[in-house]
Amino acid sequence: MLQILQRKFIKIVSKLYDPLVNLNIGNQVIKVPFSHQLRTNVKVYPDYNFNLPRIIQYISKHTSNLHVIDIGANIGDTVAFIKNYSNAPILCIDGEKKYFRILKSNVAQYKNVSACNALVGEKNEEANVSMKMDRGTAVVVEAADKIMIRTLENILDEFPDFKHAKVLKIDTDGYDTLILRGCTNLLKTIKPVLFLEYDPYLITQNNDDPFQFIDYLKDCGYAYLIFYTNTGDLLLSCNIEQRDIIDQLINYFSGRNISMFADICAFASEDKELYDDCVKQELSHFKKSRNY
Repeated sequence: MLQILQRKFIKIVSKLYDPLVNLNIGNQVIKVPFSHQLRTNVKVYPDYNFNLPRIIQYISKHTSNLHVIDIGANIGDTVAFIKNYSNAPILCIDGEKKYFRILKSNVAQYKNVSACNALVGEKNEEANVSMKMDRGTAVVVEAADKIMIRTLENILDEFPDFKHAKVLKIDTDGYDTLILRGCTNLLKTIKPVLFLEYDPYLITQNNDDPFQFIDYLKDCGYAYLIFYTNTGDLLLSCNIEQRDIIDQLINYFSGRNISMFADICAFASEDKELYDDCVKQELSHFKKSRNY
């Protein structure tokens, strides 16, 4: 009850005044809007968003010259999480102008972070849309003016150092699967490790099929998956052929109306050794953190 009242209070106050405040993320410090949901998440959920940085740390032991792409970079918070574990170069991409200004300010403290203000989609096109902000998220809504939507491959022409990035993270509130469908050539040739928000409710709202998307990943050469809750807790790992388990998970997260969803880390078939090491290290991490 107290948390509900706090959320209502923040929502009311932020309409009048939404200052930037300091937020500690591990040993990093960034500025966040007072209304941003991240402030609550890092306090309530100790594992929140630290799974990807750990995965990147494990991958760095297997891969030299590791690069990371962050689509839906928001205010640069994922960069701060990653910098607790790795100094890998990062390309941040986000389409919301206010968040992008905060992002650029937050990542200015790092030497190897690039930023691109762009709305990423399934294909290059002009569309009558804009970004609407709400407590840390920015969703695409219809608008009178046209803006350019770009594919990731189009954006990477401006950032060639990231064309062979080993890690691709996507967090775009239900557009994640559509964006990846616009990256087919990159996925089939480069096969980066994918870390994506996977909300069957939002995916369906955006006219994609959460079940069929798993088949799409398989067609692109991906063979191994690690599932997390949206609060960063490890659920399970499996072969992409284990569709009975995967379909049950999709059903479990479906119809939740964004109250609960999954994050998926996907590995290509040739990255079996890397996948096995990541699963082993993650199990060890949670055993230590829960002391069992």
